[in-house]
Amino acid sequence: MRMESKNTILSIIGAVVLIGIVILIIFKGGYMGGNNPEPVYCAMDAKLCPDGSYVGRVPPSCAFAACPGESGNSSQPQEISIESQIGKEVRGLGVTILPQAVLEDSRCPIDVECIQAGTVRVRTFLTSGLGQATQVFTLGELITTEAEIIELVGVLPVAKSGKKIDPADYRFTFKITKRSASSTYPFDVKG
Repeated sequence: MRMESKNTILSIIGAVVLIGIVILIIFKGGYMGGNNPEPVYCAMDAKLCPDGSYVGRVPPSCAFAACPGESGNSSQPQEISIESQIGKEVRGLGVTILPQAVLEDSRCPIDVECIQAGTVRVRTFLTSGLGQATQVFTLGELITTEAEIIELVGVLPVAKSGKKIDPADYRFTFKITKRSASSTYPFDVKG
């Protein structure tokens, strides 16, 4: 009987130790992903840089990204959004964009159901480190150079049926992404 009670006690101690090890592994990050930190969400505010561009916050520290020309992590492409209008020159990340004219605005009016969304085409004068050129931007299509990718990402005001938009009322949002030497983009770019 003593031998059986010794074996029972040893079995219970062994089971408790095994359960303790399993619990330790789970809570210390073995199977529950404890080594993977929770996602970090940063505030969506922006910092105005000396060149007129804006930078946002970068996880995990949520510090502002470096402004163009400041020291920072140059291995990642820099990206900004800038807003302009007809006749207003804007600059950011070494790029200058001067919208000159709306060539097409075939967007579907907001108060109408359309088969196609339509588009906007804007003639601009574009200056970058690689030179100057007249460039036509089409809403949602990329223009690429060896140094950057530029996209017309937004046009305001929205189209309304029966109302013609005065050229002075247009607001254009352009996204500029600086390309690093090692950047490769798995999509077609136009330009």
